[in-house]
Amino acid sequence: MDKKPHSNAKAINSDIEQQLNDVIRAKQQVSLGDEAQTSQRVKDKASIKFKGSKNFIEYALSLNKSMMDRNMVRTAKNQRSILTRIEKYWGSKNLSFSEITLEFLKGYEAYLIKDTVKINTVNSHMAAIRGILYKAMNEKEPLLTREKNPFNQYKLKYTPTQKETLSEAEIALLRDAPLNPETDQSIINVRNYYLFSFNNAGIRVSDLMQLKVKNIASGRLHYEMGKTGHFKSIKLNAESCDIINHYVKADAKQEDYLFPILSNEIHFDDADILRKHLESKTARINQLLKKLATAAKLPKRLHFHSSRHSFSNMARKKNADLYSISKALGHKSLKVTEMYLSSFDEEALDETMEMIFKK
Repeated sequence: MDKKPHSNAKAINSDIEQQLNDVIRAKQQVSLGDEAQTSQRVKDKASIKFKGSKNFIEYALSLNKSMMDRNMVRTAKNQRSILTRIEKYWGSKNLSFSEITLEFLKGYEAYLIKDTVKINTVNSHMAAIRGILYKAMNEKEPLLTREKNPFNQYKLKYTPTQKETLSEAEIALLRDAPLNPETDQSIINVRNYYLFSFNNAGIRVSDLMQLKVKNIASGRLHYEMGKTGHFKSIKLNAESCDIINHYVKADAKQEDYLFPILSNEIHFDDADILRKHLESKTARINQLLKKLATAAKLPKRLHFHSSRHSFSNMARKKNADLYSISKALGHKSLKVTEMYLSSFDEEALDETMEMIFKK
């Protein structure tokens, strides 16, 4: 009777081949060292490698924990959600690096699309997997060879989405909105937060809430972006300084929060508790921004992240170079910035047509 091939034979054989190569590599490393070459030493070195590389999910969760420890709460939460989806697709937590193949990526992509996931969300899932693989390849003892990286063949897909932006005139409408300090102080506060974000290259709301007095020094804002871990130093303009002076009193401590959003009395040692506070405060800020838009008679939907979009689009309009915009936004590469700015292409085309046919 003919034997049916194992359904996962290719992945298993690939894993065996990789482990055999790793044993050979471990043997070579031991032979180059000062210690005596013994079978036990080779076994020990190879075993450390296999324990670390055995499971993609376990390795990804260790990276996720590191993100939480660094208070990269939103990014960690998104990655955890993606890992849960991968486990559901695979049907098991036992997913080895050698099983992350081109076929796996295509299958996972099809699974997400069938589940009505939008293409840009599919792209973010794939980018998360790619990021984990790159970290694994760059470990001191690499968990994956570059030759085995499926992203050598798989290319991320991206569909530009229209981003809500405000013009300089519309930003002025927000500044001039008739608000009463006695009855509208909460709306005045969120207007200040929004303008501070806009003035400082679109600082994200989660980062803004966690700014402390110590982040301001020598007329500059210094902070680490929670999403990417990039450090930024920005010269404060006059409006930003006025906003800071409105909230920071002479007796303020360096560890006090810059803005009265999070309580100075609460120590957010637990990353999950911090995440919940940030999410609830973000929801409240966006609710108040809607009221600000109404007061300013702004004919657009207003949400905090549009401050980042507005800064980017305004920088583009003023012919700032791509590198400067990318640096201001804290993007990892110019390619990311190019994709980000591509969402403004329709508006840019309108401007070009008006310039050409203007009478």
